[in-house]
Amino acid sequence: MIRYATIGTSLIAEQFVTGANATGKLQLSAVYSRRCETGLAFAQKFGCKKVYTSLENLALDDNIDAVYVASPNAFHAEQCELLLNFGKHIICEKPITISADEYKRLKMLADKNNLVYIEAIIPIYNTSRPRIKEALSKIGNISMARIDYCQRSSRYDCFIKGEHVNIFDMSLYAGTLMDLGVYCVYTAIDLFGMPKNIKASANFLKNGADGSGIAIFEYDNFSACLTYSKTGQSIAPTEIVGDEGSVIMEKAVYYQDAYLVKAGKKIPLFDDVSKETLMGYEALAFYNFINKIGLEIYKQNSEICLKVHTCMDKIKQESKIAYK
Repeated sequence: MIRYATIGTSLIAEQFVTGANATGKLQLSAVYSRRCETGLAFAQKFGCKKVYTSLENLALDDNIDAVYVASPNAFHAEQCELLLNFGKHIICEKPITISADEYKRLKMLADKNNLVYIEAIIPIYNTSRPRIKEALSKIGNISMARIDYCQRSSRYDCFIKGEHVNIFDMSLYAGTLMDLGVYCVYTAIDLFGMPKNIKASANFLKNGADGSGIAIFEYDNFSACLTYSKTGQSIAPTEIVGDEGSVIMEKAVYYQDAYLVKAGKKIPLFDDVSKETLMGYEALAFYNFINKIGLEIYKQNSEICLKVHTCMDKIKQESKIAYK
């Protein structure tokens, strides 16, 4: 049993804990929150009795093997570095770092200390992922791809009214690319590899946050168009088109609701599962890596992570996205 703590008490942390509990292999043993009452409320939902308001005290707790980090983006690297120096395995919400160089530095620290350090990103750990790749092998030569994640934020109206909203606060390294676009980049890198060239642009909100963006990934014989937005809702599916068929994903960010289209027939690839179950797959992979199971997969996924954040850096540069 892996004893772990959470940093953060948001909905996504709750979903992770629910998924992790379902594996039967990880036990929530502590919760970190800046406010004790918030930490206690979260911990009580899951029968956890230990709450920290000091990250250093959490790091010193020898009864904690690992930490799930779900704090604002700007704190990921600092918190992960502290925890890695104290011997904690880490699964960190996306984006794991704010740059490829930062990821490389912390991955080297993790390797030096024989620790697991992974990004919590649903599609890479979805057990249906091989079915997507198998379906791609049946559509012939790919001629184009559209990868979409446009989801109007539930907090956008508050932002418009002038309220402070973390997900649009660029001092926290937030914005749409970091929150939603990263999923599109993961899909492209996982399915097609590194592009030969990247072109990108963004639309900015009044405070300088990127509200939406487009990136074009150029490959040898086709281009992939990545679209992402937190200011508008899209119902367009992700579609990968070949000369013998296509693969459609209504929920590409999770590798969910997917179909193979051949000769005009739409063939479901698998049944969808809940987000908590999908996050449970992440948690199970994390457990396995800590126990030296599937280390080749760990290596491959770490390489994908570095490629993703290398591309993210290029998109930021091309789009003139600035953090302050």
